[in-house]
Amino acid sequence: MAERVDQAIRAAAEAGLSLTVTSGWRSHDYQQGLFDEAVHRHGSAEVARQWVLPPDESMHVRGLAVDVGPEDAAAWLAEHGWRFGLCQRYANEPWHFEPTTAPGGACPDLEADAGG
Repeated sequence: MAERVDQAIRAAAEAGLSLTVTSGWRSHDYQQGLFDEAVHRHGSAEVARQWVLPPDESMHVRGLAVDVGPEDAAAWLAEHGWRFGLCQRYANEPWHFEPTTAPGGACPDLEADAGG
């Protein structure tokens, strides 16, 4: 995962963009806190899951997800991430990428949100 992200950062720089990882691996407890905050903010676990998954389901906890920025660099990665095997997974999270294909492979269709 780290090598894929490093390659994407270098390629983005060559394209004149500064791709930055804003969040990567998260501990179980940290992810639980994010989920609990989302439940409080959105009023239910079902709605919160559209934005934040509980730790046992989060790819961040497994070290298999990164959030990136700024917006223009995330848009670039959404277009070019397949080259590195990094794909935007959720339509409502243009900053969230996972290794859902082999480098050079086709990215799967976007899911609406993390809640399925």
